[in-house]
Amino acid sequence: MKRLALLSLMLLIGQPALADGISPNGAAIELSNLLPPPPAAGSAAAGQDLQVVLAVQRSRTPAEQSAAKADMERSVFRFADALGPSLQAATLPKTAAFFERVADFDKAEIKDAKLYWRRARPPVTSDQVHPLSKEKPDDWSYPSGHATFGYTAAILLANMVPEKRAAIFARADLYGQHRVVMGVHYPSDVEAGRLAGTVIGAQLLQQSDWQADYQAARTELRAALHLPVSPAQTP
Repeated sequence: MKRLALLSLMLLIGQPALADGISPNGAAIELSNLLPPPPAAGSAAAGQDLQVVLAVQRSRTPAEQSAAKADMERSVFRFADALGPSLQAATLPKTAAFFERVADFDKAEIKDAKLYWRRARPPVTSDQVHPLSKEKPDDWSYPSGHATFGYTAAILLANMVPEKRAAIFARADLYGQHRVVMGVHYPSDVEAGRLAGTVIGAQLLQQSDWQADYQAARTELRAALHLPVSPAQTP
């Protein structure tokens, strides 16, 4: 999966569009052409996916459950753990508006991918799974929309604030893992979200019609974090 993510990212950087996959100028990204299929129902890989969900369910602590429920919010401000208390919607209107636009774009792309694969969520597959939330019956499992948003946001934030890159991606990992803790996604759903978010984030960084909002949010965010307008260049 990691090799596929890197390959997809290299293709994105090297070309303005992938044939039948990504259209230029901000048009839809066909994730069904870029992501691997989920494990087939009844396969050994699908069984392993379910066993991980059940193992996490057995070991999840009250604190982990609380944190996972808090991460049900699809918001860039969940990254305050990584960027600090200055990351507040009330004082960062341009950042809030930019990432709301990102969330809407992500949601539309993931909806099409979910409908393409129509993978049932863990509680539907097994009555041994006891989820911490009830998902919509027509909201399929693969890929994870929350994980996709988490990694899309991480790509964008890490380019805005490269000084915090490691903490940002660690938070994205936890954001995705919390979907397994919730019992509403398989690990492979989260991994597909990581890949999807990487592809979407890389594409948005190149789209001319996103640049003005991106730069405005970047400037606002760096000022709030008391960082110079541009990060220092590393050799």
